[in-house]
Amino acid sequence: MQTKDDIVSVIKLLPFFSEFGDGDIGELASFMSLRQVPAGTELFQTGDIGDYLFFLIEGDVEVVVEKDDGGREVIAKLGPGSSVGEMAMIDDYERSATVRAATDLEILLLTKSRFDSIVEEHPHIGVKVLRGLAKNISLRLRTSQGRLRNII
Repeated sequence: MQTKDDIVSVIKLLPFFSEFGDGDIGELASFMSLRQVPAGTELFQTGDIGDYLFFLIEGDVEVVVEKDDGGREVIAKLGPGSSVGEMAMIDDYERSATVRAATDLEILLLTKSRFDSIVEEHPHIGVKVLRGLAKNISLRLRTSQGRLRNII
């Protein structure tokens, strides 16, 4: 059984939260949960409505896209410290890829409804989380643009 102290300890290990103070981390911990996920599990599929994001504590996930010919292609592999599903906290659109556990995972989960509660109850923490999400999305976009430039 997980305790708030367990979640606080895990949050402190994640680079995403490196600029958060102890008080903010303590508040944030009450809105998040730890989960174990077996290898092979699809955490979400292309087209699902995004209602959570997660941070990888242990293990690796594969990001898979559908190809025009009906096949599937792994476009990224993410490991410990990575966040997955950030866009779900910002928009109400469908997931753009499938994410599956390449290995057994331990993840730290934040649902959209709990994130909305953070924003309402602790706006200063919500702003910090939003800045972190925006930074991650921006970095991924820049990486994608670099890859595209190399293809063209």
